[in-house]
Amino acid sequence: MPSTTQQFLRTWVLTIAASWITQATLTAAPPQGAEERQAVIAEPLRVEVTPAAVTLNGVRDARQLVVTGHYADNAVRDLTRVVDAKVEPEGIVELHEGLYLRPKTNGTATLLLRANQKELQVPVTVTGMEKPAPVSFRRDVIAALNVGGCNMGACHGTPSGKNGFKLSLRGFDPAADFIQLTREQFGRRTDKHNPEASLLLLKGVGRVPHEGGQRFGPSSVPAEMLTAWLREGLKDDAPNLPAVKKVEVTPAGRILKTPARWQQLAVNVTYADGLTRDVTRLSVFSSSDPSIADVTPTGLVEFKRAGEVAILCRYLEEMVAVRLTYLEQRPDFRWTHPPEVNFVDTHVFAKLQQMSLLPSELCTDSEFVRRAYLDCLGRMPTASEAQAFLADKDPQKRDKLIDRLVDMPEFADFWALKWADVLRSSRKTIQTKGSYGMQAWLRGHFLKNTPFDQVVQELLTATGDTFSHPAANYFRIAKDPTSLAETTAQLFLGVRMQCAKCHNHPFERWTQDDYYGFSAWFARVKTKPAPVVGTRPGGNPPASEVVYVARSGEVAQPRSGKQMAPRYLGGHAGATDATIAPGEDRRAVLATWLTSPDNPFFAKSVVNRVWFHLMGKGIVDPVDDFRDSNPSCNDALLEALAKDFTANKFNFKRLVTTIMKSRTYQLSAQPNDFNKDDDKYFSRAITKLLTAEQLLDAICDFTAVPEKFPGLPTGTRAIQLPDGEINHPFLKAFGQPARELACECERESDGNLAQALQLINGPTVNDKVRHPNNRLGQLLAAKRSDEDILTELYFAALARAPFEEEKRIALQHVAQRNDKRKAWEDVMWALINTREFLFRH
Repeated sequence: MPSTTQQFLRTWVLTIAASWITQATLTAAPPQGAEERQAVIAEPLRVEVTPAAVTLNGVRDARQLVVTGHYADNAVRDLTRVVDAKVEPEGIVELHEGLYLRPKTNGTATLLLRANQKELQVPVTVTGMEKPAPVSFRRDVIAALNVGGCNMGACHGTPSGKNGFKLSLRGFDPAADFIQLTREQFGRRTDKHNPEASLLLLKGVGRVPHEGGQRFGPSSVPAEMLTAWLREGLKDDAPNLPAVKKVEVTPAGRILKTPARWQQLAVNVTYADGLTRDVTRLSVFSSSDPSIADVTPTGLVEFKRAGEVAILCRYLEEMVAVRLTYLEQRPDFRWTHPPEVNFVDTHVFAKLQQMSLLPSELCTDSEFVRRAYLDCLGRMPTASEAQAFLADKDPQKRDKLIDRLVDMPEFADFWALKWADVLRSSRKTIQTKGSYGMQAWLRGHFLKNTPFDQVVQELLTATGDTFSHPAANYFRIAKDPTSLAETTAQLFLGVRMQCAKCHNHPFERWTQDDYYGFSAWFARVKTKPAPVVGTRPGGNPPASEVVYVARSGEVAQPRSGKQMAPRYLGGHAGATDATIAPGEDRRAVLATWLTSPDNPFFAKSVVNRVWFHLMGKGIVDPVDDFRDSNPSCNDALLEALAKDFTANKFNFKRLVTTIMKSRTYQLSAQPNDFNKDDDKYFSRAITKLLTAEQLLDAICDFTAVPEKFPGLPTGTRAIQLPDGEINHPFLKAFGQPARELACECERESDGNLAQALQLINGPTVNDKVRHPNNRLGQLLAAKRSDEDILTELYFAALARAPFEEEKRIALQHVAQRNDKRKAWEDVMWALINTREFLFRH
C-alpha cells in the first residue's frame, strides 16, 4: 500500500497538472479595452449574426450567437466577443459572456448589437418556462461528464476505472454508466435525498479534494445539468429516446486574417424527432495543433500564430471537424512567382502564397544528384556518376536522370524494402524462406512496374502454399480477422481502426460495428500446415502453411453479440454493409472495392506514403492516420496527386517521377527569411538522417569495402536484406525496424548515443576506413596526387568537389603527417561524420 505521503504527493501532482491543463484551455481572451475592440471591428461593409432570430423554449434551452463582419478585401472577422450588446427589455433573457443566451421568463425581447457604426437587432422569444424541463441522462448528463473529462481514458474512463469508480470511455455505454452512478458505493456518488452532497457534483466543481482537480465551474452548464438530474431523482431516459440525427457547427470553416485571430463556434444538434437545440456548452472541443491554436471549453478558438487547425467538436458520440486558417499579413512579403513545372508546384505554391511563405531556391546540381539517388534508389551516386551529371550541360538532365533512376534495379530493391517493412515480412513469423519469397515478390512487381492496384488485389486475395505463393504470407503474418482488418485499413486506407475494437473511436467516426464489420471480410480466411512428402522429423514446426478460404466463418460484435456482415468503410456518408453472392470469396469483393477509383481512401493513402518517402513528411502526417481531426496540410495537392495516380492506372513509377520532377521536390534545404519556421508546407527541402540501410550502404560505397552479411553473398547491400533478423549492430543502432508494427513509425530516426559510438569508434566505420584495399588504398597504390585523392573522396562521399577552404585544411593536414595513410584515414573518418554525409538534404 502506498504511504500517506505518497498518496498526498500523487494527489498534489495530479491536481496541479489538472489545474495547469484547465488554465491552458482558458487562455483565449479577445481584446477588452474599447480601443482594442474597435481596432478588431474596424470598418466592416456589413455585419451578420447567426442565428438572425432566437427562440428559447423552456428553462434548459440556450443559444450561442456568432457575429461575423464582412470587409472590403473579402475578409471575414469573428466579432462575437468584441461587439457591444444589450437586451431590451431586461428580465426576459440572460446575456452571458460571449453572446450566450439563457431564458429567464416567457416573453419577447430584442438583442441590440453594435459594431462601430453597424447596428443589428436580434428578436428573442422565450416560451415554455412554466413547463417542466427534465434533464436527460443520456443527452445532458453524459455530455456534462464528457465536458468535464471525467470519462476520458486518463481518468474514470480507463478500463479499470480510478479509485473504484469506472465509467465507459467518453460515454460509450450510457446504460452501464447509469448503473455505476446510481447503484454503486452505497449512494455516496449520487444522493437523490441530498443532491448537493453527491460526490459526483462536489468533486466535479472542486468543493472536496479530487485527484483530477476541478472539472467545471459551479455555475457552468455541465454543473447545472448534473445538479438538476440529481434533484430530479436520478432518472434514466425512456427506451424510445430519439437518437442524434446530425450535429452542425457554425461556422463550418473559415479563413481569418490579422487582427482577427479569434473565432467563436456554435454547436447545434438535431434529434431523430426533429428537435433542434444548442449544445455548445455540452460539447467537447479540441485542437489538432495546440501550438497554432487553442480552444476553450466554451468553443472560443484563439490562434497563437499563423497556420491551420482542425477543431474537433464532439457532442456525445457525434463529431464534426471545423477547419480554421489564420493568416498574418507581412508588409515586406512579395510573391516571386517561381516557375511551376507541374501540378504539384501549382498546388504547393498556391498554399505557400496563401500562407505568406516564399519557397527556397532550387538546390544545386550536386545536392540534387545525391538526393535523387538516395530517395529513388536508396544509395549515393558513385563518384563517376556524380561527376558525369555535374559535367552534363543538358538543361533537361534532371528529368532524364529521374527517368533513368526508376528503371534501375536498385529502385525495385529499395521500394520493396519500404513495403516489406510495413507488411512486417520477417522470418520470425513467416520463416526465412517466406521472407525471401515476400521480398522477391515485391521486388518483381516494382521491377515490372505492375499497376499498384493489381499488386494490392493480388496480396489481399492470395491463397495457397506460402512458399510457392509469397503474397499469401500476408495471412500468415496476421492470422485473425481483427488483425487483418487493422493492418489492411492502416496500410491501404490510411485509417487507424484499433481504437474501435473496444469502443467507438474517440476521434473519428468509426464505430465498433464498423470495426467488426470490416473484420468480417477476413472471417473465412484460414491456414493449415502444408502437406509433407515423406516423414518430417518429430518436433519441427511446419515448413510452410497453406492459406485457404473456408465455406463458413463469421465475426460477432462482442458488446451486442450481433453477427456482422462485411462492411465497406465509407467517406463522410458513413460505412455500408456489402452484399456477397453465395460461395464468393469475400476478399475478392473487398479488393475490388478497396482499389476502385471511387474509393475515397486508397489512392490518397498510397500517394501520401510515397510523398512521405520522397519529401520527408506526409501531406497527412502521420502517413497512416487519415481523419478529420488530423487534416492534410494541402487538400488540393493530395486530391490532385490521387486523381493523377488513379487516372494513370496506379502507375507507381509515374507517381515517383511526377513528384521528383517538380520544383517543389528540387528546392534547397536552405531557408529564407519567410520560410525559416515552416515545417509543414514544403517551402524547402526537409533534411533527414539516412536510414540504417542507406547509411551502411553509403559507408560501404564510400570506402569501397562491401559488408559481409551471414549466409549472403559478398556484395549484398543492406537495402537487399530480406528482413531485419540479420541482427547487425550498426543497423540496429540506426533504427532498422523489427517489423512488428504495420507503421512507418517503427523505423526510428532520432539520434542517440549508440549511433554516435558507432560513428566515432565503432568497428563498422573503423574497419572499413582502415581496410588496406579500400578506396583510399587503391588511390594510394595508383600514386594519385593528394589533390586527386581528395577530389575523389569528396565526390564519393558528397557528390561534389571540395570547397577551397576544405581543400586547404585537408591537404595541410595530410602534408603535416609523416604517415600519409593515417592522415588520409583521418580525412575519410571526418567526411563520414559530417552532417552532409549523414543526412539527406
